[in-house]
Amino acid sequence: MVKVCPRCGLEYSYIEKRVVGGRVYLYAVHVMKVRESGRVKRKVRKCYLGPEDSYEYVSMLHEREGIRLRGLVREDRALEYFDSLLNYVIRKDLSRELALKLISRLKEVVKVLEEKYLGS
Repeated sequence: MVKVCPRCGLEYSYIEKRVVGGRVYLYAVHVMKVRESGRVKRKVRKCYLGPEDSYEYVSMLHEREGIRLRGLVREDRALEYFDSLLNYVIRKDLSRELALKLISRLKEVVKVLEEKYLGS
C-alpha cells in the first residue's frame, strides 16, 4: 500500500515521532535516492504533520465552538469537527442568516457525499 503524505502529496517511507516538552509530534519521512556526481545518494526530507493528539494553543482559540484541531494523520478528524459543529449549533442561538448559510453548506456536503459514495 502506498503511503501518501497529507502535507505534500508525495509518497513517504515512514512516520517519525518526536517528543518535545512531553508532547508527541509526527513527521512524514521521505527517503529518496538521487544521483549526484555519478553516485547514488540517499536524501531524506521530512514533512511536519502536527501533534499526535491535538493542537493545544490553536484549539484554545476555538473553545467557544468546542473544536479541538487535530493533526493531519487523524483520518477521523473531519467527523470530530462535524460533531463539534453539531454540538455548537445545539448549544448556541444562531442568527437566521448564519443558520441558513450552514443549512446550505451542509446540504452541499450531503449531496457530494451521496454522489461520491452512494452513486445517487
